[in-house]
Order: sequence, then C-alpha cells, then structure tokens
Amino acid sequence: MNLIDRYVREVGKHLPFVRGRKDIEKELRSTLEDMLEDRTQKTGRTADEAIELELLKEYGEPGKVAATYNPQPYLIGPRMFPFFLMVLKIVTTVIAIVLLVLTGVKISTMSPMAGAQLAKAIGDGLLGIISAVIAAFGNIVLVFAILERFVPAAEFKTDEEKEWDPASLKKEPEPDEVKIWEPVLAIVFTFIALSIFNYNPQWIGIYTFSGDKWSIIPALTEAFFRWLPWINIGWIAEIALNGILLRTGRWNMPTRVFSIGIKIFQIIIGFFLLTGPSILAVTPKSLLASGIFDANAAQTLGTMAQTGVRALIGLIIFVTVIDAIKAVYKLITRSSSARA
Repeated sequence: MNLIDRYVREVGKHLPFVRGRKDIEKELRSTLEDMLEDRTQKTGRTADEAIELELLKEYGEPGKVAATYNPQPYLIGPRMFPFFLMVLKIVTTVIAIVLLVLTGVKISTMSPMAGAQLAKAIGDGLLGIISAVIAAFGNIVLVFAILERFVPAAEFKTDEEKEWDPASLKKEPEPDEVKIWEPVLAIVFTFIALSIFNYNPQWIGIYTFSGDKWSIIPALTEAFFRWLPWINIGWIAEIALNGILLRTGRWNMPTRVFSIGIKIFQIIIGFFLLTGPSILAVTPKSLLASGIFDANAAQTLGTMAQTGVRALIGLIIFVTVIDAIKAVYKLITRSSSARA
C-alpha cells in the first residue's frame, strides 16, 4: 500500500458515517494521483516516496481534510433543529400531562395519609414524570441524530427558507404529498413505544402506595410478551416506511403497497391478541391481592379492565381495517389515474 492509499484510508477514518464515504475516498485518491502526475511532469522527477510526502504535507493533515467534507458536524443540524424542537415540545408535553393526571388519580384514590407521606407520594410521582421526560428526550435526540445522518438536510426547510410563489395560491392540495412532521412524529412515538415495551415494561402497570412505599400491579401478562417480537416487527416496519416517506416526500405505489402490507400484518397480530389469552394482568384477583380494593371493587374494576382492553384491541383492529381499505382505494384510484 503506497502513501496515497494510506493517506486516503486515514482521511476515511475521520469521515462521519454518511452515505458516499467510498465516493469521497475514491474522489480524493483520484485528485491526489492527478496532482502527483502533474507535479512529476512539471518537475521532471519520478513519482517516488519523497515527492509523495511533499504532496501530502501540502495537502494537509487527514483530520482537517476530512472536516472539509463535513463542515457542520452537528448532532442535530440547524435545518432540522426547528423540527426537533417542535417534536420535543409535543412529546414531552403529552407525556408530562398524562403522567401528571395519572399521579393525581393515584394519590386521590389512596387512603388518607399524613403530611410526610403525602409529600413523599407527590415527590415520587414528580420524579417519575421527570424520569419519563428525560427518557423521551433521549429517544427523540437519538431519532433526530439518525435522521440527520440519513435524511438530507435539504428536506427540512423552514418557511423563511422557502421561496414563496404567489401562484401557489391557485394550486390544489397535492393528495400524495407528505407533511414532514407526520412521519417524524410517527417515528418518534414508535421509537418510544419500542423503548418502553422492550426495555422498560416495568413502567406499565397500576401503581399503589402502601405505608411508606410504592408498589406496582403489572399490567401485561406473559401472553403479551410472547407476541412482542411480532409487534416489534410491525413497529420497525412502520419506522422504515416513515423513513422512506421522509426521503421521497410523497406517497407512491411501492410505499402504499408497503403500508397496506404493514396494516394487514398488524390486523393479524391484533386478531390473535383479541382471541388469545388475555394480555392484561389486571384481574379481580390481582387487585384484591394488592390489599387496596375490597372484593366487590376488585371484581368490578378487574372485569371492567379486561373488557376495556379487549374493546380497545377490537377498536384498533377496526380502525386499522378502515385505514387498509382507504389505502387500497387510494392505490387503485392513483393507479387508474396514472394509466389514464
């Protein structure tokens, strides 16, 4: 391996993990070889190690050369940052409000507590909210850091950067156009769901306060976790689909077919969840064992919870079926329009 090859490889080590690294290395090698040939022709010298050393020293230190191919080494670049802030505000606000309401409900259903116990319950609830918000923040940063490296920054333009054309007022909305924030939000929430259900399932349950400590009634059974790998496949497919939509900026036949396939897969999983063993561990027996509810309340709440979960799964299946039908209709009508 000659010095130019070693130099190109060293520059490549400093390049970020982006598309086109091989092309950059190929272009750099070609440039250096052309410069070396020009120098030997002008000076009449042979292309030996000494002249290569001179050339490479003039060209610059590999790290600095690599930086010229990545002039804005941001974790989240300035073009994408406004969208990052928008998504961050939406997600953290939703999480904070939901958990704040749940904390209030938990505290209000507890038996009367002394001041110190009440303060501890409130403090624990607020710490849980802060923890969830920090976790969500980390997930969102990770998602946008990935998008920064795989989605062209040009896809993310603020209104100030777009050149406004008065003729746009006459245009009808494009039915196949994708609003950027829709796939971004979908990716973020799906990523958070993957993180919670796979790595923090202990967060999902009914929290109770007894004496001076919190306890939890797990919300999900083993039946749910047996299906979780298949649910993950559906979620990962959703992330892939929304990533493609971010790249293309519009729906087309392949993405519609992909979307229909995902929906059919999700309907099948939902059917097995609905007809199989219960995925909810909140039962009259578990509520009674917690010591917080009497027999009648445990029976009523447990039955309601089981019925409610099955009704929710049924509703999700119904909505997914409707979405799949709409997607098939759009696919057929767009195909007919294209042929016409």
